[in-house]
Formats: sequence, C-alpha cells, structure tokens
Amino acid sequence: MIVRVDSPAWVGQLPRDDVDRFPPLNDDTLDWSDVRVADASATASDVLENPEIVNVAIARCDVAGVVAHNGRMERVLVTGSRLRGVTWGAGIVQDVLVEATTGGDVSLRFSMLRRVTFRDCVLPDLDFTEATFDHVRFERCLLTGARFHRAKVKSLRIEGCDLTRCTGAESLAGASVDPGDLLQLAPSLATALGITLD
Repeated sequence: MIVRVDSPAWVGQLPRDDVDRFPPLNDDTLDWSDVRVADASATASDVLENPEIVNVAIARCDVAGVVAHNGRMERVLVTGSRLRGVTWGAGIVQDVLVEATTGGDVSLRFSMLRRVTFRDCVLPDLDFTEATFDHVRFERCLLTGARFHRAKVKSLRIEGCDLTRCTGAESLAGASVDPGDLLQLAPSLATALGITLD
C-alpha cells in the first residue's frame, strides 16, 4: 500500500495484507474491522441495518447494490474501485478517503461526514441530500448532477471539481470554492437564486 504525503495519518495504520473477498453482506447487521480487501466484488440482497465498518481498506473492488442505514464508517480507505447503486443513509462517515473511484447512483443522504476527502473520483449524481459536511474536501472530482438539497456546511472545500447541473447549490453556503470551479457551478447557483440565464 502506497501512502501519499497528503493522506491522513491513519491511512498508514490500516491493514496491509490483502484478502480477496468481502464478508457476507446478506445478514441484517455487519460488523467489519481491521481488514484490507483487494480485487474483489460485493453485492447485498438485504438492507444492512446499523453496520460498523472500521479500519478497513478497499482497493480495486466492485461494490454494487449495497444499501445500509444508520451505520458507522470510520478510518476507511477506498481506492481505484467502482461503486454502483450504493447507499449509506443516515449514517456516520468519519476519517474516510475515497480516491480514484468511479460509479453511479451513490447516496450519502442524511449522513454526517466528518474529515472525509473525495479525490480524483468520477461519481456523477452523488446524492448528499440533508448530509452534514464537517471538514470535508472534494478534490479534482467529476460530480456532475450532484444533489445537495438541505445539506448543512460546517467546513467544506471544493477544488478542481466539476459540479455542472448540481442541484441544491444554495445549501453550499459557507463552503470554500476554488475560483476555477465557479464558472461550472454558476448556472446551478443562478437557478437556486431564481436567476434566469438567457
């Protein structure tokens, strides 16, 4: 595992030995910790209630159709992976780095995000409805069509990102946005303010 200089300190403390499969995701609850999964795939047939994912690294994996509610995700690294139809609803997401990851139909609705970074990701239509951002960063991500309706910003930095066609842009009040990102964000902000562009 390569640890970048700009990665959080906890990344260097994650497990280094790969396993090639996820734990079973068909139970009502999931308690998963201290493992690194690489080159694996996962799906779930049932909704996961109150899952706990702690001190986990996920590399080059394909995760599809996983829906979880009221969970806790802490010290989790996701790199080079694909997420499709994944929902982490009304949960805690703390000390998480998602890097070079792609996908669609991903939702973090109603969740608390604390010390979370999305870096070099392609995640169109990412749903942050009523999410809370506390020391969250979006770096060089394609997040076209992202949804921010009624989100709460405590600390949010957006840098080098494409947020074209995002909705709920008025909820980004208080965010720090790189000047280069404003041009693509402007139409969404104008729509939120009731300004017609013609």
